[in-house]
Amino acid sequence: MFLGKKRLFWKFFFSYFAVILLSMVVLGIVIRVLLPGVFDNHLVSMATLFSRHGIENGETMMGGRGHMMSRSLLFMDLFAIFNRIIFESILLAILPAIVTALAVSAIMSRQFVRPLQQMARIADRISDGNYQERLPVDTEFPEGQDELGQLADRFNRMTAQLEDIEDRRQKFIGNVAHELRTPLTVIKGSMEGLKDGVLPPEEATYERIYRQTERLERLVRELSELNRIQEGVTDFNLRPVDVNAELANLVEMMEITFSRKRISLMYNPPQTPLVVLADADRFEQIMINLLTNARQHTPPGGKVSINVRNKGEMVKILVRDTGYGIPLEHLDHVFDRFYRVDESRSREGGGSGIGLTIARYLVEAQGGRIWVESAGQGQGATFSFTLPKASPPNP
Repeated sequence: MFLGKKRLFWKFFFSYFAVILLSMVVLGIVIRVLLPGVFDNHLVSMATLFSRHGIENGETMMGGRGHMMSRSLLFMDLFAIFNRIIFESILLAILPAIVTALAVSAIMSRQFVRPLQQMARIADRISDGNYQERLPVDTEFPEGQDELGQLADRFNRMTAQLEDIEDRRQKFIGNVAHELRTPLTVIKGSMEGLKDGVLPPEEATYERIYRQTERLERLVRELSELNRIQEGVTDFNLRPVDVNAELANLVEMMEITFSRKRISLMYNPPQTPLVVLADADRFEQIMINLLTNARQHTPPGGKVSINVRNKGEMVKILVRDTGYGIPLEHLDHVFDRFYRVDESRSREGGGSGIGLTIARYLVEAQGGRIWVESAGQGQGATFSFTLPKASPPNP
């Protein structure tokens, strides 16, 4: 059970210990194998010195062959003694070496396993919903110095993304609940009023209920559309689309809704025909979403203009309004789901906060880019997007 809980520790421990122990065994074997040859080489040098010393001093301990035999026996005795010294030294060194190997293996294994154990503990807390947990990069995981530091950095980035996703999920659920609650409250109150006889069964009452039902239907439709686009299951029929013709028809269609609010809708067609490679229906949907957003955020007496520009391999479409404008701190969040710069004004206008999000996904899915610019509160806003240029359609 103990080994099961810390099997990674023991794997590293025995790996380090085996390496150290094997090194000691190899060292002993090498010494035993090479020692005779090395000793013989040094004995030859010693014999030469002994001979020279004896000749120089006129010493003749034995003559001829007897002298050589005596010297050979002397060398053999010296080698045996030296060999025993080496062997006894290795035996005496084994115990301290093993203790040292165990200590080094334990320290190295603990140093390596401890950060992983900490990562496992934090991962458990994150799985319980504590997405604010982070690994201490400066202490256990030195960022950028080794693989563990790089792993910790990626782990923290993943946790931050999970925290952001969870935050967005909670906001999304809250926003959906709020969007559903408002029309349902109106419908329920109207129906109770009709049942109790408080509200008269007249056209105005039914019209109020119908508008709220229509609002619910629009919200569900937009959520379903956004989900299909994000999952990549929406089909795009990409073909050459004449921008000028599409925008001219669209302006003619929406001009009535703008005039009801006393907002001028102007279109400045390009001097030369421009054709984009896009889905005509999706292109119309993008423009409707942008124009609807501009109409909702422009007060009566304001202006909304559409411009088209040639940008090399892309065609740029601009929707500029003289409305309420967007503060600088909100520009990066305008295309987020349910995001509103002014909650009360947007809700009164009936917007769901999804139209711009859908427009962004539709533009990006067709190879374009969308962004917004504004000088600030009360300075209006300009929504721009690009689509890839295509060759004119064949007549």
